Amino acid sequence: MPLTIENMGGHFPTMWGDGLFYSLCHYYEQQGDLMQDPEMCFLVVDNRKSLSEFEKLIIVPCSYQNASLGIYEESISFMSGRTSIYLPIMHRQHISFAQIWMGNILQQGFIGIES
Repeated sequence: MPLTIENMGGHFPTMWGDGLFYSLCHYYEQQGDLMQDPEMCFLVVDNRKSLSEFEKLIIVPCSYQNASLGIYEESISFMSGRTSIYLPIMHRQHISFAQIWMGNILQQGFIGIES
């Protein structure tokens, strides 16, 4: 399935700096509706001055969704510039899934790695 990357907009102040939300999603169509399989939303804080400063790039998974299974989870939620929900056990699960999924996305050729 194609990979969709969407800037969800907004600037969210965090303890690391201003962040933006991005959605990564595989969609399929079922009876005319687009279904997420899966979708993850990430908070991205980019404090780099040059592209090589990877330690200043912070990417945090915040939610997971799989429409065919009826799953929607938020491990981190922000409201009024503050963290309003933080569920550490679920967040660790989201981190684990994101690591596996990013490996799959890399293998499928959606992301190229420059040497």
